[in-house]
Amino acid sequence: MDNRPIGFMDSGVGGLTVVKSAKKLLPNEEIIFIGDEARMPYGPRPTEEVVEFSRQMASFLMTKNIKALVIACNTATNAALDVLQQELPIPVIGVIKPGAIAAAQETKNQRVGVIATLGTIKSNAYPEALSAINATLQTYPVASQEFVELAEANELHTVKSQKIIDQKLAPFKQNQIDTLILGCTHFPLLEAGIQAAVGPNVTLVDPGVETVRQLTEILAEQDLQREEDGKVVNQYYSTGSIETFGEIARTLLNEDLSVEKVKID
Repeated sequence: MDNRPIGFMDSGVGGLTVVKSAKKLLPNEEIIFIGDEARMPYGPRPTEEVVEFSRQMASFLMTKNIKALVIACNTATNAALDVLQQELPIPVIGVIKPGAIAAAQETKNQRVGVIATLGTIKSNAYPEALSAINATLQTYPVASQEFVELAEANELHTVKSQKIIDQKLAPFKQNQIDTLILGCTHFPLLEAGIQAAVGPNVTLVDPGVETVRQLTEILAEQDLQREEDGKVVNQYYSTGSIETFGEIARTLLNEDLSVEKVKID
């Protein structure tokens, strides 16, 4: 047993979708989350810069005595997962491989769409992960950086957001995909609009859910599960606006939480 908290980090509020899954699947675990909203979006940034930002956030979380780290950001996972796994003395988990595994298992016609930030799409991370699982899969990636801004602005169900989503995802109808990976942790916040754009016959895969399932297995295998003492106190930090962050977090997590602003450099 290990009563230390689990750290979650993201470029902004998107990683809260992974926290939501963790609260559901691991309700006894204590969570410490940091969103780097002051420096988001990560998608267009150079890989070296994303690695440095990821190191800084991981260092902050390590001062909180975490027992495991979840990189709840696809861009940061692609850039920094290997680095942080080598540098940190705790389990470090990313979101890309679990998402690819779930999509490969879900698709029936072997046509998988991927929406993600520009950085993740340019890296070819998901097509490579999917090909390693099943070389016959056809992958159709679309950079959807605009969705991050919609989520961060809390424009989740507006006419404006639906118009942007519809236009961006229109090519998928021609590709005839039956599975779509939400390759950015911000995107589940827009799930209703995305589903409406691609139609009811396309299955949406949230890599965050699969990542938490992997985390659950690791905690059990390494005897890191928390004792059931009923004293769980989650902590939330942001490098940007705590007002917008707090509004989205309270609505998404259904939790009367407070957010503390921190400076990371």
